[in-house]
Amino acid sequence: MSTIIAGRFEQSDQSEEAVEALVGQGVERSDISVFFVTPAGQHDATPIGGDEHESPGTERSDTSAGAGAAVGGVGAGVAGAAVGAMAGLAAPLVAVAVVGAAAAGAYGGSLAGAMKGTMDPGANAIRHAGMLVAVRATDAVGESAIIAALRSAGALDLERANGTWADGDWSDFDPTRPPQLIDAPTRA
Repeated sequence: MSTIIAGRFEQSDQSEEAVEALVGQGVERSDISVFFVTPAGQHDATPIGGDEHESPGTERSDTSAGAGAAVGGVGAGVAGAAVGAMAGLAAPLVAVAVVGAAAAGAYGGSLAGAMKGTMDPGANAIRHAGMLVAVRATDAVGESAIIAALRSAGALDLERANGTWADGDWSDFDPTRPPQLIDAPTRA
């Protein structure tokens, strides 16, 4: 595995300038790969088309919804029993109040839990379209020099990854995997 630093550019001429700046810093051309990343939903990641059905964060929403339903259902059921008993309702009416309160609490809890599961800050990080300049960090030219060169060339969304570098390319690059951003993303 290699440490790979990458920066996104919106114009191909910007990416070409970045490559020249990196070579000027001593980076070997075989340690630089430039390629276009298509917009999300157009990666042709599945046998029947793109990845438009993938929504970041949804893989955790079912677990969060289940936890929310359990907490909401139990809490509201207990509250329904207490209110029914304090109101002096007959046992069958208390049972109806408990079941109704538990159902309402479970529904509200599952909705709140599912929403919480999709709100994970890292879940919504997506890779934006553009020219990606990926650079393998080596002992000769380290991460900080590569980051500085990409940043000075105007790179957006600088990221760090561990990946496989083969024949001058980031061979296991996955456009659907959220980037591990080095600093806060900027939008142009």
